[in-house]
Parts: sequence; C-alpha cells; structure tokens
Amino acid sequence: MNSNRKNKRPSNFKTYVEIDEFNQKPDDVPEELPYEVVEPFQYDGEIVIAQANNVLKFAPLKTNKQGVSGTLFITNFKVSFVTSIEVDKKEEELHHRSLQSEFLRVHDFCLSEVDLVYKITEGSSRKKRLYPNTPLSSRIGGLQIILKNFRVINFSFKFTPQGQDVRIAQALLHHAYPQRIDHLYLSNGKPVPHSGIPEFSVASDWEREIRRTGCPNWRVSKHNEFFNLSSSIVDEKSADIQLYNFCPSLPTALVVPRDLLDNQIESAAQHFQGSRPPVWCWGSPSGAALVRMAQISPSTSDKQQENKMMAQVHKCHPKKIGPTIYVLDDILPSLKEVQSAYIKLRELHTPDDPSQYREQDQRYYSTWDSSRWLTYVSCCLKIAQEAAAAMVHNNSSVILQEGEGRDMSAVVSSLVQLLLDPQARTLTGFHTLIQKEWVALSHPFALRLGHTRMGPEGLSAVWLLFLDCVHQISEQHPSALEFTSEYLVSLWHAAHCSLYATFMFNSVNDKFSSVAALQRENPQHRVFMRPVWAWWYEPGDGAYNGKTNSSNGHDSSSEMRVKVWQTFLNVLYVQGLMESLTVGGALQRVSDPMSSAYYIWNRIDAFLGGCTSSEIRRGLDAHTPFVPLKLDPSIKVETSLSRLRPWVGCFGYWLTEPELPLQESDFPALRRAKEREPLWEELMHIYSMLKQHIPEKISNGSLHHSPS
Repeated sequence: MNSNRKNKRPSNFKTYVEIDEFNQKPDDVPEELPYEVVEPFQYDGEIVIAQANNVLKFAPLKTNKQGVSGTLFITNFKVSFVTSIEVDKKEEELHHRSLQSEFLRVHDFCLSEVDLVYKITEGSSRKKRLYPNTPLSSRIGGLQIILKNFRVINFSFKFTPQGQDVRIAQALLHHAYPQRIDHLYLSNGKPVPHSGIPEFSVASDWEREIRRTGCPNWRVSKHNEFFNLSSSIVDEKSADIQLYNFCPSLPTALVVPRDLLDNQIESAAQHFQGSRPPVWCWGSPSGAALVRMAQISPSTSDKQQENKMMAQVHKCHPKKIGPTIYVLDDILPSLKEVQSAYIKLRELHTPDDPSQYREQDQRYYSTWDSSRWLTYVSCCLKIAQEAAAAMVHNNSSVILQEGEGRDMSAVVSSLVQLLLDPQARTLTGFHTLIQKEWVALSHPFALRLGHTRMGPEGLSAVWLLFLDCVHQISEQHPSALEFTSEYLVSLWHAAHCSLYATFMFNSVNDKFSSVAALQRENPQHRVFMRPVWAWWYEPGDGAYNGKTNSSNGHDSSSEMRVKVWQTFLNVLYVQGLMESLTVGGALQRVSDPMSSAYYIWNRIDAFLGGCTSSEIRRGLDAHTPFVPLKLDPSIKVETSLSRLRPWVGCFGYWLTEPELPLQESDFPALRRAKEREPLWEELMHIYSMLKQHIPEKISNGSLHHSPS
C-alpha cells in the first residue's frame, strides 16, 4: 500500500471545523459523520491494531479550537491520523526538518515517541493521566498525547462511534509502553545504506582510532568477544557453552593498558560496578589518555583493585605523569536531578491552553533558572574544559569515574574530544564520536529514555543534557562545528523513533538479542537495523514513506531534502573551508592527494555539489581519508550561567504563540534557516566560480571515489 485509499466523499461531509470548546458540537457537523474508507501507509510487517472514525485533531494553543476531522489509526509502529484536508505549510515544514520524516507523515508519530497520555473528560477541561493498566470507562471524550519531543497532540472522540474510542486508547497504552524493546517495530524490511561510520564493535575500529590519535602504550583486547553468544549464536543444543566474557554491556573489543593481560582484565572487572573496568576512549600522541572507569563495587572485598587499575593507566603514560581523576558522582548532578530538571522544562513547554501558556510565559526564564537545567549544563562544560586543559597543558591522562561509567562519563568524555579534536567537530567525526562513546560503550538509552514499560527510577535525560552542552558550544563558536543546533534537535527527536536503532538499546548486547528474537519470529524476512547516520545516504525520494513524504500528495521530497540538508550543515563552517582555499596557493594543490587542500575541496564539492543535484550526494563521507590527530585546543567555553542561554530551539520546537496564525518567526528552526539562505546562495555562487578553475579530473567528481 503506497497511498491512502478512500471512497467518494458524501456531499455533506465536513473535514475542517471550527469550535469554541474542545468537546462542543459545531452546528454544521452532524452527530455521526458519514466516514470514508481510508488506510494509512504501512510498511512490511506493520499492521493496524485499532481504528476510530470521525476523530477531530486540534491545533494546540488555539482559542478558536481549529479542528481537522479524519480517521485515527494505531498500528504496531505508529499513531496515524489520515485526513484529506491540506496540511498547514509551516507544520509540514517543521515536520520535514526532522529525521523522522523519512518514515512518518505530518500527522503521524511513532509509538516510541509517546511520553504521556491523558484522558480528556467530555464537557470539561479536566484531564487524567492514563497508564498501561488504567481501567477505562465506556466512553472517552478525548485524548491528549505529549510526545518526548515536547509536541502536544489533542484528539476528540465527540463524533466517533461508540467503542472505537476505547479501543484506540487501549491499543495506544499497550503498544506505546512495551515490556520488551523487541516488542517495538524496529525494522521495516528495507536494506540499510552504508554510512561509513565505524560501529566500534570490532577490533579493527578501535585499532584505527589508536593509530589516528597516536596514543602510545594501549592495545585492543578481544577478550569480551563472545558476550553475545547466548543471544545470537548459541542454539538449544549448545546452550551449555561456557561464555568467555566479563562484561555484557561492553563491546566485543575494547582498548586496555598494553601490559594488562586479558585474564587480569577479567579478574579486575568483577570488582567494579557493572563489571566495567577502565577502558580507553581517546588520547593524544604525547601520551595523555582519556579513560572511562566504573566505581569500585560496594560489595567487593578487594578494594585495592581500583588502585591497581589506576596504576596501570599511570604506567601507560610514556613520561609516567600521574593521571587526573574526576569522580563524577561527587561533582556532577545525579541522574535523578537531571530528570527532575527535565520534567520541569517539559511542563513549561507543553501547556494545555492559551491561559496556561500566558501564565508560564510570564515566568519563563525564572522557571528555567529554578529547574537548574542550565546549572547542570554549566557543570558538565566546566569539568570537560578542565579535563581538556589537563590533557593539553599538563600532558596528564584523565580518568572519568562514575557508577557503572555509562552516563555522565559519556557526556564529559564526548565534550573533551569535541573541545580538542577537530575531527569530532565535523559531521562524520561527530557521528563517530557518538557511536563510540554512547552506543558502543553502552549508554542505557532504552532505560533512560523510557522506551519500555519500566518504573520512573531509571529515567534520565542525560542524552539531551549532552546535546544541550554541544548547542552551547555552537552558540559561543558559531563557525567551529560542521553541523548546526537544528541537527542536534533532530538527533534528540530521532532518539525516540524506533526505526533508528542507534538510540533504542541499553547496549550492543541488547541489540544482538533483539535482532535474534525478531529474526526467529520472522525467519522469511531479513531484519535490518537502521543506524540514524544512514539518513544522510537515503535516496531522498520518499522511497521509505510511499511515493511522497507529504500528506497532501505534493511530491516535494527532493527540494525539501536539500533544504533540510542545508539546515543541518553549518554554512559558516563551510564558508571557512572555502576561505581556506583562497590563500597561499591552495587552489593549485587541490589535485595533490597528499595536500590538505585536496581533502578540503573534496568536502566542499560534496556539500555544494550535492546541493545542486536532485538528491544528496551519497559519497559525502564514505571516503574520508585517514587523517592523524592534530590537537586544536582553540575552543574555550564560557561556562558561567550568565553566558548560557535556554535552548528554546529544542524545548520550544513545536511551541508557537496562541491565537496567532503560524508564522516563520514563531519557530526558531524556520527562522534561522531563513536567515541562512542568502549566505548559502552566496557560497553557491563562489563555488561555481571556483569550480571553473579546478582541474577537470577534480571537478568531474572523481574525488568522491578516492581511496581512504
């Protein structure tokens, strides 16, 4: 099914209504509307679970309560609202400026995006929180759904046939909060384009990173390589195999001190929380290493193991300089504190009605301050900057120690590399950084983001805290990063889309287990887990969402994709690359593969050459050459609260002024994109002029196929 199917509409059918109150009947809409037969677009293996006709979807925060009538579906993947009314242009553009637009239409949202569900009482403004096991009455006036990207969706069942409303609510509550991650719809059966981003699940990826950084005295251990045997290889006949591993939350290969034997690593791991011994993340050619380490287990009888492991890190330094140790549990906010701040900001950005909006708007900045969110951002940036200075100025290794070493250490370690490593500031480098620090080293995304039906004690918006820290860096250094804050917002949104497997699991081991479980259930269909980085290499022609990404049937996917591409790429960074080719005879060296000018022109040509074609050039980063690390500590971050600003572009992405038509100026993402358009046009003009002076063998695109 590649399109919506509908029968002929009755002459008295109304799809667009305007009513004064949420459940007040408009004069021109009959009690039971004749409804059309429609079906949502579905992927392979996606099934409709519940359907409700004559549902009204309301634009949030509008006093005139503009409602669109349509049919509401719950599938095992998404909530889909199908209507024939034309989509609001601004709402559609906001939707398309997200990574989810590859798989969802404007009126759709993924079940894993659902955060809170409220029942709206008919004839009243009261609402009641619904949980998976909440008993439901025989009639539901409406639902308010708050998504994890701070979007509020309101539905009314005033004119829906009785029974359909309850079935919708039951299906939503059951499937939006699964007990296991593999109960989510994780694969649409489409092959995954190659992204060129290493997964750091095999030894060669870590070995390449050691070579790139030039950090001495560390080695790759494969002692954990059978951590996933029980989930993906072992069958019933060999289930009694003794698994040779020490930590299921670490990847099959990891970097450890050169002189530390594998059996010593296994023995030491038993004494640390989560069985996670010290692991190398990054380092410099002078020997300063960045190490993540769990806290010693309270139950261990050998407290000296902690000192022994730190001594091994000390020994790895070629000049035997002692490491700088940060016990993050003592100096950074706890997981509960981060989540508490997040909840306060979620409430601030998801008001129910215009009156609540106006009330909260009057104390907007004071609420930000009282939430302490920016205080926590400041703390993370401060520690990261101190750690970066210790590595650069003191040539000291840095040990980041916390709990199981899977949360705040990921934040600080990633920020240190962003401050010191120029490659981490590129799009490919940033993807690689996240894959290494967050995915391979197992930040528990499913637990922290609430992908499954668990208690609130494990929830914590650590991932969003990190993205906000990166946003603050980009605000203070507008041309330093190759990607924009809008891309960071889209990564936050994509973390809740189940078809992007990157942020769905607690560990690589959990991913193996889910793939194996899904493959057993569907042996005739291959399971493809799609990394979020694959977005940059998708066809861009709507192939993954029917014939078009637009709900109104307008095939503008290629044009929109170029706009999104330009929104995600930092035009000031690209401008800096271009300016670097205009000095010192750089243009004469672009044909020399050994010259940095060759690499710079390659990237510029991929960026701007792609913008002139109907789809983004897929070879953007697939052939990035091996570039040894050259430390660049030029980025200094002001960490005082007076220099940090609320990230309205993320928290207020869908929030607009009530009582006003949707304008570009209401939405930060659209406003900033509009501001960049003239600069993109200017760069395209300069690029066209430069291309005339580039040798033919360069300008015909051969650079994109140069060997790594």
